[in-house]
Amino acid sequence: MAKLIFTAFVSLFLFGCAAPLTVDKLQDFIPSSKIIVLLESTRFDVKIRKALAKQGFKTLKFSTLNRVVSEGNEGEIARLYNEAEARYGLTFYWEPLDRCVVNASKKINGTFEISDLKTNEVLLIIEQGGWSDDCAYHEGTLFNDLAKSLRDNWNN
Repeated sequence: MAKLIFTAFVSLFLFGCAAPLTVDKLQDFIPSSKIIVLLESTRFDVKIRKALAKQGFKTLKFSTLNRVVSEGNEGEIARLYNEAEARYGLTFYWEPLDRCVVNASKKINGTFEISDLKTNEVLLIIEQGGWSDDCAYHEGTLFNDLAKSLRDNWNN
């Protein structure tokens, strides 16, 4: 029985650790506003939106609002395209590490990837692990920490 408890403890200790905060700025960028769009939907969208709002970001649900018709060049037909409302997009990736036994909170490694919607280039990657919500004696600050780090690296 002692071996089983020891093995379980070691497994949780080795495999349940969350990643520390890392920020990789791939390119310098100077945004004109704090408007950002979530590019993919995850179960954590509401938490991400709330955390970003606390840091002064306006988070749009969709990347386009206007349908634009432009005349084609000589011999071409008219073109239809969607006009982007925001210049920057956020993609959130996550990997589960553990789950809380007292509620639905999850311990995850989360990644914010910021891209320029005009150039399609990835500008900034922020990674950190932590709890999605409070779990017993653990504070669920992951999304607030990621949003704060994004604010600190947003050259506005």
